[in-house]
Amino acid sequence: MANNNEIAPSISDASVNVAELLAEDYVIVCDTNVYLGLYRFSPDYANFALDCLRAVQAHVMIPYTVKIEYNKHQRSEFKLRQDKLENSIIEGTMTSIDKQQKSLKNIFATLSTRQFPGADEFQSEIDEKYDELKTMLTDYFADRSVLSLIHDSWTDDVVKAFVESLVDGNQIMQDFTRDMIYAICEEGKKRYDKKVPPGYKDAKNKDGVRKYSDLILWKEIIQFAKEKQKNIIFVTDDVKPDWWNTENDKYEFLPQLVQEFAKDTKIRQSANNGVAGPSMKIVPFVSADFYDAISDSMNVPKPNVVEQALKITDKDYINMIEYQAFDSIYENLVYSGFQYVDESTLTYVGSEGIGDWEIVEHELSSFKRVEHYDDQITYELIYDVEMSSYSCDYLGRDDDSKDVIVSPDYRHGVTGQLTISVVRTVDMFMDFEDSSDFDSSEIVSGDFIESSYKSRFADEDDDNYVPGAYTTCPDCTRGINTENDGGNGFCVECAPNH
Repeated sequence: MANNNEIAPSISDASVNVAELLAEDYVIVCDTNVYLGLYRFSPDYANFALDCLRAVQAHVMIPYTVKIEYNKHQRSEFKLRQDKLENSIIEGTMTSIDKQQKSLKNIFATLSTRQFPGADEFQSEIDEKYDELKTMLTDYFADRSVLSLIHDSWTDDVVKAFVESLVDGNQIMQDFTRDMIYAICEEGKKRYDKKVPPGYKDAKNKDGVRKYSDLILWKEIIQFAKEKQKNIIFVTDDVKPDWWNTENDKYEFLPQLVQEFAKDTKIRQSANNGVAGPSMKIVPFVSADFYDAISDSMNVPKPNVVEQALKITDKDYINMIEYQAFDSIYENLVYSGFQYVDESTLTYVGSEGIGDWEIVEHELSSFKRVEHYDDQITYELIYDVEMSSYSCDYLGRDDDSKDVIVSPDYRHGVTGQLTISVVRTVDMFMDFEDSSDFDSSEIVSGDFIESSYKSRFADEDDDNYVPGAYTTCPDCTRGINTENDGGNGFCVECAPNH
């Protein structure tokens, strides 16, 4: 476990000793998505995460912007959580009944095949009983709160209670005046045009002041750290590239943000009787690493299911879907692969154009998580791919049959990289050990260059080479020229067979 002197301040690191940081008077600041994320976890994980937050509650400050955003979405998130819990119980029960009914149907099908008397009538009676059972259960669930049937302590909104306790304890940052907010928005316009983090990724999806909510939050944190001379532990699950780099399976807080924080929290000589103050430090986390770090350094126990969930990393998930993801775009690549090929690298393409591509080989090279918004995660998977295809020239038409005459094939081989985007919904009741589903996939980009080229015209060493061939015999596949043309598109040896 790292001590404070070993902390790399820009990496989300679950081995950081949070207890040591708090002993040095660090203050914890959580983004809105951290609090709202508690509603989307499974009950066991959510309770574990709340235990972690309660363990450090005395050191938490809530930005005013976070309070406003949380209050705006809290009620809908809590209701969505209730609905998911109820639907999970109902769907699970109905699925169990359907499996039993299907199993019995298979048994009765065997009895009917063996001519057992009354087997079909007995099966019909059983089906009626199962239909009655499903109706009874549907009515039962409709009349009662299913939340009281499961081992979940959230009969009340415990996240709301936690946030309200922070506000009641005056653990909330000073809000900005309206003029200050307008000034930040004006600054945001210039920053976003230059893609200066944080928040510029929200420019297309939000409007008005909401567009600049990330920047306002960032300014709140900096102002608080400077005025109170406090180092900050910042926790956010916004993993878009205007907060984090996500290369090499690590979350690296953007260096520009670390530098801006240090620069803007430093007390200048002119404001401190000629004595410059130190720059404050910021230690960033994504919430999973943060909870893990608290658990290890402050002895917050993890239930077994939480241990299991924490072990299921992005890499585990990608390993499960790497072939499935490629298969999902396979047909698109076969028919549309030419758009990703650098035509300037091709030796020659026949007048009839490139045919469909054959995927010779593909292998996953790398991946990265590019976005985590609400309960959806977007990954980009990069594959090394080898493809081949053919082209040919139009030579005319046969005088008798009027069939199109084309040249022998030109064979094209290309290699390069293909990037596929995969969108995954993280459901609170997902099976972490078999989570191989994704919502959508598409080709983001491709970059292929020619790696091989072969012209049958030039390949005189080929045993099947026929000088001056203008088409190919469909039976023996040898080239056809004026000397061995048997008519009707066949060579002289195969023509008699037709």
